[in-house]
Amino acid sequence: MSLSRILMGKRTPLSLRFNFLCTESLHSHSFEIMAYYDVLGPTPSTDLKLHLYRKLHLCNDSDEAQLCALALLPYQVDFVKASVSRVKELIRLMMHWFKTSFASTTEENKFRRLPSSYTVELLTIYIWERAEKPLFFSLVQGMRAVLKLLVRYAEIDVVWHRHYHRKFPIFVKVYQKHTRPFILDPVNPTINVCDTCNAWDEVAHVARRSLLKPLFSRVRAEPPWLFTNDW
Repeated sequence: MSLSRILMGKRTPLSLRFNFLCTESLHSHSFEIMAYYDVLGPTPSTDLKLHLYRKLHLCNDSDEAQLCALALLPYQVDFVKASVSRVKELIRLMMHWFKTSFASTTEENKFRRLPSSYTVELLTIYIWERAEKPLFFSLVQGMRAVLKLLVRYAEIDVVWHRHYHRKFPIFVKVYQKHTRPFILDPVNPTINVCDTCNAWDEVAHVARRSLLKPLFSRVRAEPPWLFTNDW
């Protein structure tokens, strides 16, 4: 019988992080318990959501803003879940790449922040949409396209308008001041998810090196990935 331990990790005013460690295999998983404020309810009106966006935009208290933003978490989950199975496979592949391709945290790089899981999910979905949403595709071609985009991270400029329209004042204000890389949270027009990362140069460097490996080095773009030829 294998033994396991649950260790408490980082704490914040709104969350607790735990590490689940299997002492036999030394395999571990981390999970986080977060406070949740269901300010929107099960079927929020458009006006209620717009009111929440205004509150987030004007809020100067980071803890309160985070608590309000958590009310949008189910919509973030739904946005990703709406993708086809093949996209979810590509997302898992990219998650694995981020997990295994970068140096471990050390004293020298302890302040480094790589893109969040949500940012990786949105990047992958964006690339799939650029390819006109194929139901089936080569994971090698898809991963190659995402890596090529990461190399050109300074050109990333992505917005979806499924939860807020182009003329919504808060969106207009945020977009007027935006800097790249820029991926506006599809359910929260006040957040550029790329801001979670402060190591884009390192991400681009590692992506460039990965593209030189045998898996990709002789691959040429095929339909529907021909748009990457310009990259």
